[in-house]
Amino acid sequence: MSFVYIVVFLFCLAIAVAGIWVSHRSINTYHTDFHQNYFYYLITFYAFAFYGIWAQILMRGLLSIIDSDNALVTMTANFLPILGIPFLCISWIMLVKMGYSLVETPIGRKVSYFHAIFFVGLVPVAWGLYVVLFQEDWLLGEQLAYAEMGLMLFIELASMVVFAVPVLGHSKKYKKPKRKILNLFVVLMVLAFLLRGTFLPFLFSGTWFVAPILLFYFLSNFIPLFYLKLKSDIAFIPVYAGRPNAEKKTLLCKAYGITKREREIVDGICEGKTNQQIADELFISLQTVKDHTHRIYSKIGINSRMKLVQLVNG
Repeated sequence: MSFVYIVVFLFCLAIAVAGIWVSHRSINTYHTDFHQNYFYYLITFYAFAFYGIWAQILMRGLLSIIDSDNALVTMTANFLPILGIPFLCISWIMLVKMGYSLVETPIGRKVSYFHAIFFVGLVPVAWGLYVVLFQEDWLLGEQLAYAEMGLMLFIELASMVVFAVPVLGHSKKYKKPKRKILNLFVVLMVLAFLLRGTFLPFLFSGTWFVAPILLFYFLSNFIPLFYLKLKSDIAFIPVYAGRPNAEKKTLLCKAYGITKREREIVDGICEGKTNQQIADELFISLQTVKDHTHRIYSKIGINSRMKLVQLVNG
């Protein structure tokens, strides 16, 4: 079992690092408030996952190895998630801000502040009520762990609703391709939360259930991120798009042997057009645009739209 936990921990670490890295690259590519909020959401989400969940499991294991008293093990493990609450609070606020910044609705700042004050204030109130109910045993037993989990899931559910409502309500102002991407992204985020909420209580059900649940917990937020990464060229416009430098573009095309058709693709990319828009204007298929784009990247020695746009427009 120790080997299994080590492998799962390394996978979780790799997922967290990959998610944060992909999100950070998106900030550099598109430089929007949404991508910044998403980046901070992922950082705080994974920070709590390590500090509030993995640290609890590791602490239980270490204290068990040195034959500590069961009451001490339980009390220490139950208290660790409480110290991770600041990470959760920030992730909830970032989640709310993500929804409003995704559809560029300015009221999001006021809503996120109200959300922060209300739900952060709910934490000590719920904590005090719990202490009154259980009195002497409030730091012992599994009831504290389940109470923490229930409060966490309730506030995250409220945050998810506040995140989803503005996106689904305001995405109608965008054209169908982008609207479809935004709505599906919201659906993936909600499904990820629902599945986390379904499986998280089983952390206490048995040793073999814990490892796959932890792995899924980390993967849940990576799936929406990966989907958005694949569709970013349609939903967002890169930095510097719309300001091509004709002289730089001519020199670049001559230096790397860019063909006439490939130059038309370069023009479209540097004007901030999506692959589908380029395909429609040139009367070619979307796959043909992708094939030309790949050849352009190979000739120049780059691997993203952002680098091409920076070479021509920056």
